[in-house]
Amino acid sequence: MFADYGQPSQSARPSFVEIPNPRVTTAMGRMEVTNVHSETVTGCLLDDQDNLLKEDGQPIYVCVRKSEIFCAIERANVMSWWELEEQAITGHTTPRKYSLESLINRLDGLNLDELYAVRTFVSLEADPFQAYSGSVNNDLSHLQAWFPTVRVLDRAEQNQLASALCWRIASNSNAPTAPTPGDERND
Repeated sequence: MFADYGQPSQSARPSFVEIPNPRVTTAMGRMEVTNVHSETVTGCLLDDQDNLLKEDGQPIYVCVRKSEIFCAIERANVMSWWELEEQAITGHTTPRKYSLESLINRLDGLNLDELYAVRTFVSLEADPFQAYSGSVNNDLSHLQAWFPTVRVLDRAEQNQLASALCWRIASNSNAPTAPTPGDERND
């Protein structure tokens, strides 16, 4: 009668493909890439078995020039991984999940319109182009690769991403700040 008790009701196969952060060999040693800039990459140092090196329980982050990645294929893989462009939206494509850390790092490259679009999508979990209600001239179709990735994040990760988006929008916007002592007027 209780034969199925404790058994998972669905198959254990994940509904998305996990995209690991690329690991590259550099002049500083082996590292797992977490952030990409125009000239440099940032990541965590790895030991000989590709395990994270830690100091006081925390990963050791380093920044190296792209030219310091020894293998040209690894260098190219870092860029294709970073651009989030390989997952075109089609009915049969399995959503891909990037690490939350790498998604948050990618926010640096988005302008305010793009940040608002992603934040709105994260908040509403709806169709991105219905969710986005701003009046801008930008073509935001290049953001489509973000949305399957956002959708497969769990609730806690979505909340962290929304928080990071709000912080990035606040720090990038030209919103008025508290008046400085010299700005006050006495009428």
